Amino acid sequence: MTVVQWAIVGTGGIARRTLGDLRLIPEAEIVAVCSRSQQSADAFAAEWGLGAAYSDFTALCADDTVDAIYVGTPHGTHFRYASEALRAGKHVLCEKPLTMTAAEARELRALAEENGVFLMEAMWMKFSPSMRRALEIVESGTIGTPMFVQAGLGYPVPPDGPRRFWVAELGGGALFDMGVYTIALAHMFLGVPDAVSTVGEIRPDDVDLYESYTLSYANGAVAQLTTSITYAIPPRGSIGGTTGSIAFGEMLFAPRSLRLMTGTPPQPPHVEDIDFAQEGAGYVPMFRAACEAILAGEREHPIHPVSATIEVLETMELVRSQLIAQRDAR
Repeated sequence: MTVVQWAIVGTGGIARRTLGDLRLIPEAEIVAVCSRSQQSADAFAAEWGLGAAYSDFTALCADDTVDAIYVGTPHGTHFRYASEALRAGKHVLCEKPLTMTAAEARELRALAEENGVFLMEAMWMKFSPSMRRALEIVESGTIGTPMFVQAGLGYPVPPDGPRRFWVAELGGGALFDMGVYTIALAHMFLGVPDAVSTVGEIRPDDVDLYESYTLSYANGAVAQLTTSITYAIPPRGSIGGTTGSIAFGEMLFAPRSLRLMTGTPPQPPHVEDIDFAQEGAGYVPMFRAACEAILAGEREHPIHPVSATIEVLETMELVRSQLIAQRDAR
């Protein structure tokens, strides 16, 4: 196999944004789409020139021309689609969060291993050139020991906005949609926290509206993270070390620039601004990595293995459990 033949599950905004980037990968060919509605699938296939359109996911999984499936549906449906695809022997790249719970992610990992196929959460942020460069800077010791991560992401979603934000069964709330990025950033540069402390608001139906959560580490490091679907939060992040810092430009999940500041008083800091070109809408590096891994016969990708996904989900579960406990104690 020299080309990975992909099927897209979902015809919404996420699928549309990512499909264009997947087409920029020479090792990828998109051959099919699946939607809940045959009419929607047919229209999408006609618009994008795809050869097959399905409303029956089981039928899609039985299509021998499909090597891999990209799941771009609401969060609460990820496990159902990914598990069936893996059982059918299809490689899976699934939108974040991979699942709603760490237990579900462990089950998917076991299914991928059992069926000898590739599995990865589509955490495109970790594949962006700016994040790769930031990790190189940190690992080189340029900013000393990383001790602080700050990240925020949020915007006011109207009550009549996309259902995926407001319906619990679809994985609604700020944490599943945006908090996953902030926690992944903290884990990327500080590791798994030793303690988590959260304040925020979660509705009786378990849809969280906003939260501010602090991840604490045994060495004194701290991550301060905030997400919301009720008010705007600048989509930025930064890393502080013992001899310097890194500040990312706008759009935390795909920053196109970073500012590196190094030095200690009394000397003035050395400041370096680094810009990065973006391929397509920003998903190209992730799709390229997934295709290369699949063609190489790999089951996971070292930049974002399933174990990293599980660790982030475990932290998310702690945040949610604290929000629920605070709500129920009122």
